[in-house]
This record gives sequence, structure tokens and C-alpha cells, in this order.
Amino acid sequence: MTREAESRDELPDWAGAKEFYQKYDPKEIIGRGVSSTVRRCVHRETGREYAVKIIEVTPERLSPEQLHEVRMSTAKEMQILHQVSQHPYIITLIDSYESSTFIFLVFDLMKRGELFDYLTDKVKLSEKETRSIMRALLEAVSYLHNNNIVHRDLKPENILMDDCLNIKLSDFGFSCVLRPGEKLRELCGTPGYLAPEILRCSMEEAHPGYGKEVDLWACGVIMFTLLAGSPPFWHRRQMLMLRMIMDGRYEFTSPEWDDRSATVKDLICRFLQLNPEKRLTADQALQHPFFQSHQMEQGPSVTPYHRFRIAAWAALACVSILARWRRARPVTSELLIRDPYGIKGVRRLIDACAFRIYGHWVKKGERQNRAALFQHQAKALLLTLGEDPDEDGDI
Repeated sequence: MTREAESRDELPDWAGAKEFYQKYDPKEIIGRGVSSTVRRCVHRETGREYAVKIIEVTPERLSPEQLHEVRMSTAKEMQILHQVSQHPYIITLIDSYESSTFIFLVFDLMKRGELFDYLTDKVKLSEKETRSIMRALLEAVSYLHNNNIVHRDLKPENILMDDCLNIKLSDFGFSCVLRPGEKLRELCGTPGYLAPEILRCSMEEAHPGYGKEVDLWACGVIMFTLLAGSPPFWHRRQMLMLRMIMDGRYEFTSPEWDDRSATVKDLICRFLQLNPEKRLTADQALQHPFFQSHQMEQGPSVTPYHRFRIAAWAALACVSILARWRRARPVTSELLIRDPYGIKGVRRLIDACAFRIYGHWVKKGERQNRAALFQHQAKALLLTLGEDPDEDGDI
């Protein structure tokens, strides 16, 4: 083959990458995957910032079977993204470029990063903040399901946040179109978020398969994790953790759940139903009292009588707060040493310290789990109080 012929054969490969680099200026790395890297990039003409997912598809790193699988899954992901990107809570695919060695996917830039990282910083969220995140997530899931799409990998790492803490659902690599009445049998997803029917389907040949309901189970796991700081199903040994999922064994333990409402616990229980037919759909979940009682609605004008009652209740509340403040126990060093975890403010401080000390141990992906961080609260407490932990401490 002549050099001119070789150049013509290589031109289409270089053209895809060249077009990307002519249009965008890639910057620092903001995320990594198994076979991909995510960078911030700048549109050269407008100066607007985006995120580009660069997927390497080289024979040196992947086998022919893996190359084929990556290309097929990426093509399927792009097809689904083009179909659903117009939704406000789903990431938008701006541009795509392909060569024989790299695939470039340009998305919205969500500067706050993953919900996983935000949760690691905050330890756990309030019901108000959880309500806002879960409402947006369920609206995105409802839109997907109404378009016969199942995500199959819902987790905090795949929920991105902007500076205003608005969320967008991302990573549709495991998503697929599910025709009415069709069932799936493929084992895929992240272990801690897998629905029990996915696990049973992989073990029982006679199992009928699973459907869209698996996304709602994952929503329940996410909601539990946001409120408690740790997931409902976890064990050091993965097989025991999967057994917990299949049995639906989880608890609202003290003190994490002591100050949570019965409404939020009820919604989680309706998500984590072993029988997928009894599990709430996304639309049904959005009608749950946890969301309905806090919707902004246009009410009637406030009359003078109602203003008087509001003022009276406010005065009574102030008197009650003052009385409780006078009866409150002072936080002394003796109380901190005897029962530090019994004081809510100190408990949150200890959890935050534990996450800052041990947070680098948590690896994102298939084996990550925030629950491991909570095994070291005692050691974090000693460090918080300025004492050196024993050298024989279990790490």
C-alpha cells in the first residue's frame, strides 16, 4: 500500500479527534472510569465550559471482545441520551466524536460533581434536602419509564450536581429500552443497589426476569443512604450482603433514625419491597405524603384572625423554646467523655471527622461502600478529643 493510500485510510480516524480538538480545549481531569477519563473542556469560540468523557478503545488496553462491547454500549448510551436529554434532570449530550482509538462525549458541566462526594462532605442530609433531591430523581426516573427505558445503575455516583445543588442523572451505560411486557435477565449494576429480583434471576433459571421496578429499589437505597449516611445493606463479605438484599433485611437503627419522621420511613419501606409488584412506581412515589405535604401551593389569603392565631402560636413557641433552654443540660467534658454520641451536634461532628480521616479509603465503583467509614467512629472520637489511639487499633 502506498503512503498516500495509508494517509487516506487514517484520515477518517484522525478527523473525528481533530474536529473535537478544533472545537474544544480540554483541561484538567475531573473524573475517571474503568476505560474512560472525564475532563473539563472549554468551547473555543464561546468560552463556555463543558465536561468531556474520553473513552479509550485501543487494542493495547482492551481485547477484541471488550472493544466490541465498549463500542456497542457507548452507541446504545448515545442513542438513549439523544432520546431523553431534553429532560431538566437528565444530563444533556452536547456533542460526540469518534475515532478508532477514542470516543469523545461532550456533556453539561456539573461543577459540584457527584452526589456521592457531596454526601461524603455532609455525612448525611436533612429531610428537606433529601426531599428536593429525591423529587428530581423520581421525576427523571418517571420520564425514563414512561419512555420504556430502564436505567439499571442508579446510585449517588451517577447523580451529578451543579453549584445550585440541582441534580442531573448521568451514566446510561447499563440502560436499555424495554418493550411492554418484556423482561430482562442480565446481571448488571452495582452490588449494594441491586434489586433482589436481579439476584434471583441470575441464580434461578425458571425466574421470569425483572423490569423497571429495579430502578425504584435503587431509589429506596439512595434515599436511605442520604438520610442515614450509610446504606441499608452492607457487610464486609459481599455474599452476606447479597443475602441481606435477597431477604430484604435492613433496620432503622438508633441514633441515625431517631429524629426522622414516620413519613420518610414509610416511603423507604414502600421502595424496598421484596415483591416488585407491590413496589411503588415513580409516579406513585411522587404522590406520597412525603412530597405532597411540602409542595408549594397557592392558598387562600390570610385573614386578620389567622394572623392573630399565627402570632399567638409564635409567642407560645418562643416561651417553650426559652423554657427548654433553661432546662437544658450544659455540655461538660464529663458528659462528652461519658456519652459523646448521645449529643446530636457532637455526634454529627464525630461522623464528619471520621469521614475526613478515613474518606480516602472508600473507592468508588463496584466495591465502594460508605458504611465502612462508620466502623472507625471510636478512633475518630479519640482523635477529635486530642488523644492518640492505641497502636493496636483495628484499621
